Amino acid sequence: MYRLDKEYVDSCAYHEAGHTAVAVSLGMPLRNRGVHIDTMGNGISYYWFRIIGDGSNAPSDILERERTIIAGEAGFIAQKRFYCDCVYGGNWFDRDQTIKLLNEMYPNLDDWIAAQDRLVAEARRLVDVHWQAIEALAKAVLDQPLRPRPHDPERIWSADTHERWIDGNRVISILKQFQLQPFIREESEGRFCPNLTPGALVDPALTQT
Repeated sequence: MYRLDKEYVDSCAYHEAGHTAVAVSLGMPLRNRGVHIDTMGNGISYYWFRIIGDGSNAPSDILERERTIIAGEAGFIAQKRFYCDCVYGGNWFDRDQTIKLLNEMYPNLDDWIAAQDRLVAEARRLVDVHWQAIEALAKAVLDQPLRPRPHDPERIWSADTHERWIDGNRVISILKQFQLQPFIREESEGRFCPNLTPGALVDPALTQT
């Protein structure tokens, strides 16, 4: 009987922690539902990000997309840092999101490629800067007991029956230890709206005195 590589399954926690910590570093709001992983190498991070399909291209729209791409790409970068033998494929959702968001901004192929390279490089930089926070968050998720996994009406992310997870408040308590400034945007408040200068990718942890 085939058994999943335990290190690969554990690396999923680093993938989701990478999404979350980097999203927070970019000022993106968290959601109450926190961070979840199953026993099969799947996971999901609940934070507010740009949804594909809105063709508006105001500066704030571009800022939302760029931050969403950076946070999305950070997941697999963090996973590979923890487990260098991790194979590509588990990041298909993130790559699909990146491609579609870039398509909404850049009809010119050269501009598209340049933007992708720039945003992936920024994701890699932020994973390096916030590695201790990512590691602490991933370990906290892995330390949780297995619990029955309820149906998620928002997105089918796992076929497993059990999961490990921490809620948004626990995520906040962990990340605050690393000079990050996480906050939860309630479901009733709706989508992510950036409040920093359009066009500027600012890491709050790097601007504190």
